Amino acid sequence: MAMVDKMRVVSLDAGRKYFSLEQLKNIVDMLADNGYTHLHLLVGNDGLRFILNDMRLDVAGTVYESEAVQEAIKVGNVTYYDDPNGNTLTEAEMDELLVYMGERDIELIPAVNTPGHMDAILEAMKHLGIEAPNYVYHDPDSGESTVSKRTVDLKNDRAVAFTKALVELYATYFEGKVAFFNMGLDEYANDAIPNWMPGWKNLQKCGEYADFVAYTNDLAYLLKQHGLRPIAFNDGLYFDYVIDQGTFDSNIVIAYWTAGWEDYEVASSHYFSERGHDILNTNDSWYYVIGREDKESGWYNLEQGLDGIEQAPFDQVLKDEDEAVPTLGSMIAAWCDDPDVPYIEPHLKHWLETFAQKNNQ
Repeated sequence: MAMVDKMRVVSLDAGRKYFSLEQLKNIVDMLADNGYTHLHLLVGNDGLRFILNDMRLDVAGTVYESEAVQEAIKVGNVTYYDDPNGNTLTEAEMDELLVYMGERDIELIPAVNTPGHMDAILEAMKHLGIEAPNYVYHDPDSGESTVSKRTVDLKNDRAVAFTKALVELYATYFEGKVAFFNMGLDEYANDAIPNWMPGWKNLQKCGEYADFVAYTNDLAYLLKQHGLRPIAFNDGLYFDYVIDQGTFDSNIVIAYWTAGWEDYEVASSHYFSERGHDILNTNDSWYYVIGREDKESGWYNLEQGLDGIEQAPFDQVLKDEDEAVPTLGSMIAAWCDDPDVPYIEPHLKHWLETFAQKNNQ
């Protein structure tokens, strides 16, 4: 695929932090003016900041009425982070955004991250009366238990069914409007397990990784039934190259963002490609956490992201095993790990303009 034909994507973390319709339109303008093709919008990532007019859910015979679900999600967002700028986008605002994006020739890739990064959704479940939806890590050495704030327990059938039904609501809304939908699927229960031991390794050790494989494939099937191409972040799939607890649907596009770190042994991008997965290059060398504006402000700061743009070219895929890994294109990502810090629009503009100018051929 020629570089000119490849996807050029900007990802925005609008789950942790609320972005207004006006702010999103301004970002769309930035993308259109700099040759990008897609806006990847995480409306669900720790927070869940987009609600539909009809949020009625039928979960295994239990009906949760629309107003109750809407209220529960808003309560969940407040519990996660009570953003003074707003709680959620409305369906009317998303409709307007999609029309505006069409006028600017920018496509949307929506994302609702599960089974991790679900803080607000888990709080919403508890508000609606679902018991113990959170994953609990039981330390075999100390005997102590730690509850994950952001990860659903894949052994809790009702919580899992609720999550799938919720994702399907969004899939139904976006059907016919977009081509891709990101399921997330990254960093399972990393917040609950000490010493940064990956949740994936613990699932595999306990023989529960098969539950994650089944969950992933179920979501992928659900999205395909609505005409949507599923995307997932790379770290959880084939973690440590384990295949004896199940294999993943090869139709899933892999947003390859990390080569892993100590004891976080992710499968290589070449391995995914060999197994038939398309790759969306999401090299974390380009990452920018909004509010971290200099090298003293933490990892993935703006200066680090700008340096990464200079050093890592458009098609440089992490952990490629010295093999050419074909991609659908590349995605740079702006995150809001610290949702209480201000969004500085000129800094975001400078960051995405720098990537566009560096890769303008």
